Amino acid sequence: MGHRLSKITTRTGDSGETGLAGGDRVAKTSARIGAIGEVDELNSLIGVALAHELPEPLPGLLA
Repeated sequence: MGHRLSKITTRTGDSGETGLAGGDRVAKTSARIGAIGEVDELNSLIGVALAHELPEPLPGLLA
């Protein structure tokens, strides 16, 4: 079994905000962060679907 990380810290504390790639900080409860999470989950589900045998034209559409 690989090495498990038991504790990960960023040393920036938790003020209810998260950092974006451009350096902006937004509330963790913002619609933008919610949308990013929803898209991430959708991408995961598409990947799971593509790992299975699907009838045409689904693989091409999902890819």
